[in-house]
Amino acid sequence: MTKKAMVLVRRYIRDNGVGHKVKMVMTVHDQIDTVAKREYAEEWKEIFTGLMEEAALEIVTNGLLKADTNISERWEK
Repeated sequence: MTKKAMVLVRRYIRDNGVGHKVKMVMTVHDQIDTVAKREYAEEWKEIFTGLMEEAALEIVTNGLLKADTNISERWEK
């Protein structure tokens, strides 16, 4: 599921020309970390959540699995 989400995120960034606004920087287990410009962060959060949940639908087809996304000024545990 995480690998599928990474593909969707990368494709979205490439196809929508937002590589100057957001970067995928790291993945740990089922978490994908991105860095976005401050003015794009809220919009990216909504897009990113949608992409994560789209990837989840391939595994949990009933749609009950939801992504938990947040915006932070610094790295968190």
